[in-house]
Amino acid sequence: MAQVRLNKVRKAYGTVVAVHGVDLHIKDGEFVVFLGPSGCGKSTTLRMIAGLEEITSGTVEIGGRDVTQLEPKDRNIAMVFQNYALYPHKTIYENLAFGLRMRRMDRAEIDRRVKAASAMLGLDPYLERKPKQLSGGQMQRVALGRALVRNPEVFLLDEPLSNLDAKLRVRMREEIARLHQEVGTSMVYVTHDQVEAMTLADRILIMRDGHVQQLGAPLEVYDRPQNLFVAGFIGAPEMNLVEGRVEDGRFVADGFSIGLPQGPAVAEGTELVVGIRPEHMPAGEAPGAVPLEVSVIEQLGAQTLLIGRIGQVRMRVLVERTDGVRSGTVVPVSLKPERLHVFDKVTGQRIGTGESPAGQRPAA
Repeated sequence: MAQVRLNKVRKAYGTVVAVHGVDLHIKDGEFVVFLGPSGCGKSTTLRMIAGLEEITSGTVEIGGRDVTQLEPKDRNIAMVFQNYALYPHKTIYENLAFGLRMRRMDRAEIDRRVKAASAMLGLDPYLERKPKQLSGGQMQRVALGRALVRNPEVFLLDEPLSNLDAKLRVRMREEIARLHQEVGTSMVYVTHDQVEAMTLADRILIMRDGHVQQLGAPLEVYDRPQNLFVAGFIGAPEMNLVEGRVEDGRFVADGFSIGLPQGPAVAEGTELVVGIRPEHMPAGEAPGAVPLEVSVIEQLGAQTLLIGRIGQVRMRVLVERTDGVRSGTVVPVSLKPERLHVFDKVTGQRIGTGESPAGQRPAA
């Protein structure tokens, strides 16, 4: 196991800057997820840690060693890719053992490591099969096993579940989480899937256009997004974001009005964007409830997503399963000021108002 440090790591392709000076300290045994849309620089950053991408400036340290100029094979890392990259003509046992044989490791030690990884990942019944005889999930486990047998200081995983169907992805998320708990090795995981990030990570690093937008624990970035991009990217269904201004100490927009949460005073006339998560708008008669005119109903099983308007503002409201609502129905919903996320409309940055669900401000 080892710590990983990125010190102002930057990557440019000519005049195009793909990654803008990332500073990051990954603790020993920590699971950090790089999250963001396609083209945000997350995979490029991972590849620079691995040594597969040359660093334009900055340094990478693994286990206290500066590895910036070292070849990938000398960094004691193991990487799992989106494609399984298995040898189709070799058995699963041979696929697992191949890298160790190339290092001229003792045959008995190779056998011990392969069997230990196979047992951990449930691959024992498949060791004599060829990759084409396995399912996608089984092949991904082989790819994980091939990394595991090396006993690396750091695991690097680049969108390893993207080729799997939804059900298999859930199962493989569980496998990866269990693997991390058992081996305790530092892991860096790249994904564009926020569910993977929220369920797997100790901390999430959110990127956009090569810039780090926020770094924090999953519930920290959910409860207190630092800017509009993070607010809109984290959460499913996505956060309602409403543009408006401060009038008489309240937030007002197209027939929609709500008191602002306690915190630093916001000047009269200031243009804001206010966010409220669909799951933080309980339905039902209550003091101060406002009418939501429903236009679309999405049944999600245990929950129902109501899409409609409060005044002229389009809103998504996530409630417990509701069977009787139809298009045109008016449903009373409650808007709680302490649940609001308030952002400066010009800069997109969070204004320090609002509280976490527990009533306490999370650490910034």
